[in-house]
Amino acid sequence: MGDGTTPSDTVVDVPIMDDPAEFTGDFVLNVDRAWTCVCTFIQTGAPSDLGQWCTL
Repeated sequence: MGDGTTPSDTVVDVPIMDDPAEFTGDFVLNVDRAWTCVCTFIQTGAPSDLGQWCTL
């Protein structure tokens, strides 16, 4: 889930495998939080340490 950085009704384009994917602000993190999540996952391999997850 997002961290409230972007309003939930805002759409953000995120490049995934060279194609843009649209996400609402409900799923957007600021750069520092996103980087922390990536580093934590690399170190622990535990997705439960990254915060709330939801099915897209």
